[in-house]
Amino acid sequence: MPLGDQALIRSAQRLWQHAGPRAALAWLCVYLSVIVTGQNFNTAYLGFGWQLIPWDILSHDPIRSVWYLHVQPPLWNLLLGGSARVSPFSDRLTLQVIMALCGIAVAWLAAVLARRLGLSRRWSVIVALIASLHPEVFKGAFEPTYELATAALLLLTLIAVADLTRQENTRRSLIILSVAVTTTAMTRSLYHPVWVLVIVAFGLWLMRKRIHWKTTLIVLSIPLIVMGGWMLKNQALYGRATMSSWFGMNLQRAVIPVLPRADLEEMYAKGQISEIAMIGPFGNYDLYADAMPDCSPEYGHRSVVEPMRTTDEWSPNFNYQCFLPVFDQAGEDAMNVIREHPEAWLEGRLWSLRTTIAVATIPEESKSIVMRSLDKIFSIARLDFGGVLSTKGWGTPIYGQLEAKTDFGLLLIPMYLLIGWIGLWQIVQRLRRRALHRHAAVYLVGSFTVVFTVLVGAIAELGEQSRFRTMVDPIVTVMVLALITPSAQRFYRRLHSHSSQARAVGK
Repeated sequence: MPLGDQALIRSAQRLWQHAGPRAALAWLCVYLSVIVTGQNFNTAYLGFGWQLIPWDILSHDPIRSVWYLHVQPPLWNLLLGGSARVSPFSDRLTLQVIMALCGIAVAWLAAVLARRLGLSRRWSVIVALIASLHPEVFKGAFEPTYELATAALLLLTLIAVADLTRQENTRRSLIILSVAVTTTAMTRSLYHPVWVLVIVAFGLWLMRKRIHWKTTLIVLSIPLIVMGGWMLKNQALYGRATMSSWFGMNLQRAVIPVLPRADLEEMYAKGQISEIAMIGPFGNYDLYADAMPDCSPEYGHRSVVEPMRTTDEWSPNFNYQCFLPVFDQAGEDAMNVIREHPEAWLEGRLWSLRTTIAVATIPEESKSIVMRSLDKIFSIARLDFGGVLSTKGWGTPIYGQLEAKTDFGLLLIPMYLLIGWIGLWQIVQRLRRRALHRHAAVYLVGSFTVVFTVLVGAIAELGEQSRFRTMVDPIVTVMVLALITPSAQRFYRRLHSHSSQARAVGK
């Protein structure tokens, strides 16, 4: 056998000794079995996805389309559109491969994180599969949305933090950490630059005695140049230095539907809110045109010129440039409502927090018996409980009805509370100068990320919280199981030891 082939075989054997490849291969086998048993890749999102530039434009001219993008950070649009543009295969097949690779990455990285948190190779694989085959997460592999990719980036972030605490190639780990959080923010607008800078600063503080000032400069320059550059681009083109331009309308959607109609009409009569608030959030531009000054797009590219999508006649193109003043006015109206009726804002936030543990019905409706079986297993494990999301008393029920039936994963509540408490406890221990958990840094960053995701998602959104949760479900699952598995193993060994002693005495 040639020496090159022998070296390749040895490299493959060494790689196979790690938990990551084993978890990834197991995940891929389940993924293929789901496809074989009837689960199709759904590309419907390409036709109406609010976060995407209209697909017929993006897939044919991804570079200029993303240049004129203002409603979202650029990376997901660039990845999907660029891949479709250069791939010789169909859009469906191309994007299906991309999403499968995202799922493989989640399984692999979850196993790596579990190993970093002290689990054995076998248990790391098991935990990674639990985290990545959870149907709430797994369903992301069958549609071109960015939750699964974001979950992989968050896992990579915690792995980089774990490597810092192991003091393995500190400079490389800091750069990986900086790149991971910056890429996350450039993919998903929920992860604000503040989240990025807090984690990067924490990493630099951890390694403050081991790094040169040049390393600090390099690590800080990555988010500052990349995120700052995108915000400067938006400032130059649109006069708004933002990562995402539709925050104002998101905020309107988060609070105004909760306000009783009579109170909304009273504020409108007093001139405290504009007609935009009366029309409602995220409608076609024609609904707002008469309430706004005349507008003509400044640039000639289709991504900012066309108010509607050609791929779906009912779906607006929110990247249409004339939406920008509408978004701004919606934000002003929302702030006025919050100041005038803080109780409506608070009610919306409590409703959003409940929605965080709502469970999607998509997996149980799958044609694949494997997917449906997974959903049944996890439904039992999550302690799913049937209930309703009620909007009685609201001025504008967001589902078009007063109640929507759904299941709630009750086990998710203690899992998420545990992670939040662990992070807080590590801070308290640090302030008291007490001994910290050996993986305290990982749990601090993980807890901060989970709390940030849940609270920011609840503060600025209404009805999207369970989708936000799927991005952090894998890291919560890995961290919780890494905490309880060793204790369970010790309990089992003690129980087994007592049983053996009892049998010996009986003899």
